[in-house]
Amino acid sequence: MKFSGGVDIGACPSSGRAWRRSAGVAAAFAALWLALLGTACQTASDVTTLEQRGQRLNRTIMCPVCPGESIDQSRNPLSAQMRGVVRDRLERGWSEEQITDYFVDSYGPSVLMEPPASGFSLLAWVAPPVALAAAIAALVVALRFMRRRAPEPEPRLTEEESEEYFARIEDALRR
Repeated sequence: MKFSGGVDIGACPSSGRAWRRSAGVAAAFAALWLALLGTACQTASDVTTLEQRGQRLNRTIMCPVCPGESIDQSRNPLSAQMRGVVRDRLERGWSEEQITDYFVDSYGPSVLMEPPASGFSLLAWVAPPVALAAAIAALVVALRFMRRRAPEPEPRLTEEESEEYFARIEDALRR
């Protein structure tokens, strides 16, 4: 194989070996990189189930001081105390439901990140899907109505009316 400069690459006996060697180095580097990436993305198995339960509970309980933040996210001192209560109750053997009920009794149902699916709060769960379904139905009806509506034909002049019209125009132009 010759290039424009007249250099014949096929004539060099080491060119094939050098290419294979560099491909091998690149493959080894890629394998090493993938292995490092795989070990970096593994989850830590040293987190106990008690800590996992506590973290899950901390994400479901809202900070009473910081609106819209769970006690897991909030850096308020009250949230830190509430996280300590969760950890303490879990160590004592309380179930997640008992701990949730404790906080609801202490702070009311607004302490939960998700509203309860009963009573008036059920409306918060039902209203969005119903509103979405109603909006889709209204869109479908509106599109069908627009498609069915045939455009009204433009009024056409009769032969006599058009002759009279053109005669008036010609008279107006002569003046």
